[in-house]
Amino acid sequence: MIDEYVLEMKEIQKEFPGVKALQNIHFQLRKGEIHGLVGENGAGKSTLMKILAGIYTHDSGEIQFLGNLQKVLTPKIVEKLGIHFIHQERHVVPYLTVAESLFLGIENKFASFNLLKRRTMEKEAEKVLFEKVGVNLSGKKLVGDLSVGEKQLLQICRALLQDPKVIVFDEPTAVLAKREADQLFNIIKELKNKGISIIYISHYFGEILDICNRITVLRNGINVKTTETKGLTIEDIVYLMTGRRIGNEIPTKARHIGDVLLNVKDFTQSQQFHDVNFQIRKGEIVGITGLMGSGYTDLGMSIYDNSRITNGFVEFEGKRLTKNNPENAVALGMGYIPEDRRNLGILQNMSVRENITLTSLKSVSKGGVIKRKLEREKVDSIIDKLGIRTPNQKTTINYLSGGNQQKAVLAKWLSSNASLYILNQPTAAVDVSTKAEIYNLITQVAKNGAGVLLITQDLQELVTLSDRILVMYRGKVVREFERDNATTDQIMVSMMGGSNDESSSSNN
Repeated sequence: MIDEYVLEMKEIQKEFPGVKALQNIHFQLRKGEIHGLVGENGAGKSTLMKILAGIYTHDSGEIQFLGNLQKVLTPKIVEKLGIHFIHQERHVVPYLTVAESLFLGIENKFASFNLLKRRTMEKEAEKVLFEKVGVNLSGKKLVGDLSVGEKQLLQICRALLQDPKVIVFDEPTAVLAKREADQLFNIIKELKNKGISIIYISHYFGEILDICNRITVLRNGINVKTTETKGLTIEDIVYLMTGRRIGNEIPTKARHIGDVLLNVKDFTQSQQFHDVNFQIRKGEIVGITGLMGSGYTDLGMSIYDNSRITNGFVEFEGKRLTKNNPENAVALGMGYIPEDRRNLGILQNMSVRENITLTSLKSVSKGGVIKRKLEREKVDSIIDKLGIRTPNQKTTINYLSGGNQQKAVLAKWLSSNASLYILNQPTAAVDVSTKAEIYNLITQVAKNGAGVLLITQDLQELVTLSDRILVMYRGKVVREFERDNATTDQIMVSMMGGSNDESSSSNN
């Protein structure tokens, strides 16, 4: 029966030092239901799911699964129950191969010798990945060499091999192109038809309305409402989530475009991209996108660290860069926000304050000694400007929600007053109000004369912010759009390798 509750979480409370993260939360999931869980960053969604995953222990309340009271939950118990998580942070072991990661714990072995049948596993991994999630990956490839999107599809496929009863998707489409997201939605709908229950967490409310049967809205750790999605609008969800109406103002693009700041010439990285040419001028926002595996994310990192470049060069402010690395890039005035925020963007065991001032210590120091009062004032200003939700500056950044960690990463580079910002998926997994704040910050740094390379799968974001848009396909830049003649539909056609006279502009 559709009304049968697979999962019930009743009066769940959780408190961290100085923060009431969850207050008497109620959440119920029906069999074969796709249930959306929405709220601003810091509203309590991740905390509630970490309790369900057995990572956190709730202070009070009870959890029932298939009618049975679960007094203790651990990750191992949760997996045995049939609850699986597709995490926002994509928890995978980078040094395993695709096959080893997919079949971890369920390996195919030679009975007599307890040795892995590696070749069989690799072939089976390739077959299963294509059949279940539609991705072509070599079973021999190291997980650490996969893109964030590929790691996510690997996680989904692994969950599907283990007879799941509930799957939790945490921001699953944050870094996926539309075609790849549509493929994921088809997978989710198939799971629903098989009676598997889905908890779907996303800030893309169009997706929520398209695929979810019901939603539960959290605000500041409190239940606001659980309701059917039928008849709801995006504006309704935003209002429930924030308690206010968010304006739909688009940041002005009118700004002075100056001299060439970055010149990329014949840039080539073996098997990722080749013969890439483009420029970014002072005060200009250049967007770049493509399908997963097209090379557009690798391109941004390679400008910042060109250790694996096999041909071509980068000029920055008229000077050719040879053997560039992150340390040199920062010294030159480049800032880079990585796609993998958790592993590459923050120092997890350091405080919010230490993370924010990491790239600008000289501005708060004298004679090599940090001026603590000045540092605190600077961080207070940035926290207020970006609306970072944290108990205080000393809080370990790992305790912040994913969206607030994202804002802290952005704050770190904004405090450095860089000349060039390379922003890889800067608004992935952040809420609607935070996204508006980030858009305004990006346009402001460009207005102040910095160049911006905006790397994103969000096509509306590209059209909203960019002066020019580059589209990559199979490692090459295949189209360039000027801001006045770009639409999301035209960009999508180019991402898939199509040509359209109306969609292309000359590459000068």
